[in-house]
Amino acid sequence: MFCIAICDDEEYFRFREKKLVEQYMADRGYSCRIDLYPSGKDLLGKAETPLQYDVIFLDISMEEIDGLQTAEKLREMSAKVQIVFVTAYITYALEGYKVGAVRYLLKEDESLESSLKECMDTLTDRMAYQQMTYRFDGPDGKRDIPLDSILYVESRLHKVLFFVREDGVKEYSRYDKLAAVETELGRYGFCRTHQSFLVNMKHVTGVERYQVTLENGTEINISKKYYKKVEAEYIRQQGEM
Repeated sequence: MFCIAICDDEEYFRFREKKLVEQYMADRGYSCRIDLYPSGKDLLGKAETPLQYDVIFLDISMEEIDGLQTAEKLREMSAKVQIVFVTAYITYALEGYKVGAVRYLLKEDESLESSLKECMDTLTDRMAYQQMTYRFDGPDGKRDIPLDSILYVESRLHKVLFFVREDGVKEYSRYDKLAAVETELGRYGFCRTHQSFLVNMKHVTGVERYQVTLENGTEINISKKYYKKVEAEYIRQQGEM
């Protein structure tokens, strides 16, 4: 089940967005829970708010604490929650992207439905991806690791090492070839950067000077052979934000 929050101080748009999201999810056979909040203060009043939601739709112009301030607080608590701004003012778009907003939708009845649908196409792909797992066989039996938590994969001798976000970064390994892992994960946004590295592009924050930088600060070399492909994939991913 997908958990979604809509935070807007205008009752009409609160329920309008809820209806559109419900219809979208029903048409595609997804189950979801949608909670409504009339203010950023109410949304932030729940200590674990960002941890329970996959997506939060935020109005920007709200009293007491506006949408941008609310988003900043949410980001302090979670880097994972998807934030979408729905507002009447395009002038705040740049500020919205600074807090990692996925989309910026305008409150126009004639375009809101189509833009929200396009936004949900991207969001549901991301949320489905986050629920996918990769199986490891270890001494304690089989274990499924969320694909979204894998930062990168390294080939070393006859093993491939998987670096995974788990209370820091943990390392898993198995006997395999990096080319085989690339075949498995390439369709999910993992990109070959070097003969020895496969990177989850969803965790890349920068590509320059033949090097990728991951969100945890790790820097990985890009060989000349793969640079153009990596750069193009990074630009494509940014275009989906």
